[in-house]
Amino acid sequence: MIDVALKRIQGLIPAPLPRVELPALPDMAAVEPLADIAHGDPSRILEVARLIASDEEAIDKAVNEAAALCSRAGADLLAIAGGLIAKALPLSFGLLAPNPALNLVARAGIEALMAQHVALALARIQQLMQELVSVARPLLSIASREIYSTVSEPDSPEASHAPAHAVKEPTPLGLVPTPDPPAAQGAQESSGQGAAAVAAAKSQIGTPYVWGGTGNGGFDCSGLTQWAWRQAGVELPRTADAQAVGRQISAEELQAGDLVVWDGHVAMYAGNGEMVEAGSPVQTSPLRTTNMGMGFKGFWRPTG
Repeated sequence: MIDVALKRIQGLIPAPLPRVELPALPDMAAVEPLADIAHGDPSRILEVARLIASDEEAIDKAVNEAAALCSRAGADLLAIAGGLIAKALPLSFGLLAPNPALNLVARAGIEALMAQHVALALARIQQLMQELVSVARPLLSIASREIYSTVSEPDSPEASHAPAHAVKEPTPLGLVPTPDPPAAQGAQESSGQGAAAVAAAKSQIGTPYVWGGTGNGGFDCSGLTQWAWRQAGVELPRTADAQAVGRQISAEELQAGDLVVWDGHVAMYAGNGEMVEAGSPVQTSPLRTTNMGMGFKGFWRPTG
């Protein structure tokens, strides 16, 4: 009976990260002597070489940290599965009893344990995703750096537009880009109800994740958003996918209080490129559109 829950937990265990092989940097020892012979300036080539070496260090560090995080998450998921087995095994004997009432009690207890441990596993993966986003952030400037020739003539277009730093960050891992300044100002303007809902949600930061929790000692994802919007005078449906109500909006229209909805998770936009959600525990995280392979339903603005 518990094999369904065990298979789901096992399916969440992250695969080992592949080894990242970076191109070898050419030997730069001959650059300055050759530049002297050619009466050229080697500074740009040497600067880029130092930048590439620094990038390689950052990438190696991020990959190693990500691999360690995935390994720890896998070990935690195995421990969660083991805990389910240990707690469900004594109850399973009730399924063999000739008394139908005992059968029902045993089955209900096992189903409750299955739901609890699957929820723990999902929360652990949610935590891993947030950890991986944090590890990947230093790589954004590397990924967005424009490629240009280091041997262009000084007055060529390539040389005149060669950037020293990243111009704009891409959005890997399903992150939603922070709006440009004019849009950001509009995104921070929210209705009084939206601001009140965000304030209520943020007041619960640190509250434990509890499967089915609606504020009685803990929250699940939709329990938090429902409770927070209730404090603002708006009643939402109970489940995550059912909270795709009100008016659907674009990322550019986001304002505090808007809901970020998947078919199995929901979070609340808090402004400044962040959202608050019932992870493990209730916490803030960067705005994103991916969540453990769930279908993304969009951004929604509840209406009173």
